Formats: sequence, structure tokens, C-alpha cells
Amino acid sequence: MAEESQRTMTGILRLLAQNDRVAKFMKILIATPLFPPSIGGPATYVFNLASRLAQRGIEVLVITYGSSFRLLWEKTEAGFEKIEIPLAGNKFQRYWNFFKQTRENGRDCDAIYVHDLWSVGLPVRCANVFLKKPLVARLGGDSLWEMALEAGKSEKTLFDFYQNQDNNYLYTRQLLQDSVLKACDKVIFSSNFLKDIFLKYRPIQESKSGVIENPDQLSFAKPQLGASHSDNQGNGVKTLLFAGRLTKCKNLERLFKIFAALAKIDPSLRLKIVGDGPQLERLMALGVYYNLGANVQFTGALSQVALMGEISRAYLCLLLSLGEVSPNFALECLNLRKPLVLTSQNGLPESIKNKLILVNPANDDEIFQSIAGLLDSEKYQAYCGVIANLELARTWGDIADEHIKLFEEVYASKRQKN
Repeated sequence: MAEESQRTMTGILRLLAQNDRVAKFMKILIATPLFPPSIGGPATYVFNLASRLAQRGIEVLVITYGSSFRLLWEKTEAGFEKIEIPLAGNKFQRYWNFFKQTRENGRDCDAIYVHDLWSVGLPVRCANVFLKKPLVARLGGDSLWEMALEAGKSEKTLFDFYQNQDNNYLYTRQLLQDSVLKACDKVIFSSNFLKDIFLKYRPIQESKSGVIENPDQLSFAKPQLGASHSDNQGNGVKTLLFAGRLTKCKNLERLFKIFAALAKIDPSLRLKIVGDGPQLERLMALGVYYNLGANVQFTGALSQVALMGEISRAYLCLLLSLGEVSPNFALECLNLRKPLVLTSQNGLPESIKNKLILVNPANDDEIFQSIAGLLDSEKYQAYCGVIANLELARTWGDIADEHIKLFEEVYASKRQKN
């Protein structure tokens, strides 16, 4: 009996020691295809998450791709380490280098966190065959669907893409991505919107899936806010603003068509496009085709400071994408209390989504009427009031705390299995 009690106590002490190890000495390797100064969802997310984890005493190593011609390592001012792998060279070389850096630097990590299933997901999954670390993936979008759109193989929303099996021509790529999903100890989604689609059409078990929603409260320094929307109208111009990657997913060809019709009824309208991407030349050609002239302006990619200024000076912001799992631009607009017309195919929480003007991204008339309605001063001011009263409470601190709990759980689970 005494021996049995001793074994029980030893087991409890061992478990407590493991949990103490997790809480005090955790080291996380984060793999991301994008990192600032590159723009995009993973870049913003990983930088903010890594910074908050470092503030909480977690040791963080970020491995990413970059524009340098040689391998770079640095200790960032935010308190975490970063390894940057050159994008120069062919795809195999890049993946091989990512594999090597993950295998060499992942030995003393307690968990690995990947932010896509392809350019970093594949090499990390292969490296983890040797490392055998807890592997977590976060998905804030679906690259298969986006690739099909860019290749002209589909024009459907994300849900319809899978329902109509438009992904068949990407069978090999999906097979490889699915191998990453199957190797994960946990797959985290930014919303139930994407999670439900993946549970139905991709090889993920409910027990291995979870949701950590994006923050809805963002922090901006006062100098970033710029002028208010009333200043924008002082010169008689009303600027409609879009910001993001110029891809087919963003539904920008439809936006140009609708804006051309709007400009005929209100010549004071201007359309400003912030960002770059594969659709830039096509959109510039559409500007000529619709004879928009000075009514449309392309700024290229901007810093976050400059973008916040553009949002604050705009009359109305537009995000009409065929799908927005993690609509970062929408959240930036709402934090600056800027009116927004948003696609109905989005992953925002219901508490926010049901207060906004949402449109079917495939319905031209619905989009036109929604924007045209807000050109009426009374309706516009009423909508401004709704936006001003939105409750945005979820912070990056909340995101970091939920991730620490997640990493503790997968670490402890892996140790118990071993």
C-alpha cells in the first residue's frame, strides 16, 4: 500500500514538474511565410503574437522567408529571435533551407507553430519527422481556393468552391497539404466559418481542431489617425477606399464595374486602391476601359502608419471579397470607427457582423444599392453612429494568453503519450 502511494505521489510530482517546465521555460518555434516588412495576414499576426509571448516570458524563434540574399539571424527589439531564409533561388532550395533551419533549431523547442500548409507547412512537417515535437497549425484562409481563383479555375466563394468540387484539379497539392493536417496535434482556425468548412471537406478530427479568434481591438498611436471623414468631404470629394492584396479573391473587377456606375450619378466620388499584387495591371486596364481617369488612384503598398491615415480620411471603406476568413482591413476600419461595406462571406464574430452592412459578393445590384444608399448624408451619419458604438474588446493580450494555454496543452499531451 505504501509503495502504491509512493508511486502515485511520484506521478503527481512528475506531472507538476512537467507543467512547471511548460509555464516557466517554454520555447516556441513559429514558422511563417510572411513577416514584416512584407504585408499580409500571417506577417501581422505572427509579429504581434511573438511580441506578446516574449513579453510574457516565452522564448520565441520565428523562421520566415525574406528578400535578403543570405541567411539572416537577429534578436528583434520586441524580444524574440528571427531567422530569415532568402527567397532567392528556386522553390526546392527555399524549402530545403527551411527544412534544415527547422530541424537544426527545433531540437530544444517545446512546440512548433506553422502558419500555412504549403511553403512552410511542408518543410516543417518533414523536419518534424525527426524532431517529433508537438505540431500546431493555424489557418486564417485557404490557399487552395485562392490558387484556383488566380488560375481562373473557379469564380466561386470559398464554401461553394468545395461544395462544387472545384478543387479537383489541385488534387496533388491538396494531398500534400492534407498530409500536413494529419500530422498536426492541433489545427487552429481564426473563425468557425473556416473551421466548419475544413471539418466537412478536409481530414481534420473535431477533437484536434480549435478556434482562436482574431483580436477586434487594435492599438494605434494618435499620429496614425489622420483627419476625420468630415475633413475628407471638405473639398467636395468622397473617397471610397480598398486596401489589401490585389488578387481575384478580393473581387476587385466587380468593384471597378460598380464604381463606374456610381461615378456617373456622383462625380465627386473617388476610388483609392491601396496595395499591390497580380491583378494590378488588369485593374489599371479596367480604369482605362471604364474611362475613370482621375476618379481612381493606385497608391501601391503602404506602411501601417500611412494606411491608417488613408482609412481615417476616407468617406467609406469597401471589402467585397469572395471570402474573408480573417478580414484584417475590416477590423482596422472598425477600430478607426470608419463606415464599411463588407462581404457577407467573412469570419468576424456574429456580435460584430450583425451590426454591419453586409453584401452578397456576387450580387452587383445589392452592392451598388448598399454603397449608393450611404451617399445619402442622413443614412451615412446613422451608420457612422452604429460603427461608433461597436464594442471591440478582444486584444492581442487575450490572443497571447490563449496561445500559452494551447501550447501548454499540446506539450503536456505529447509528453503523456511518450
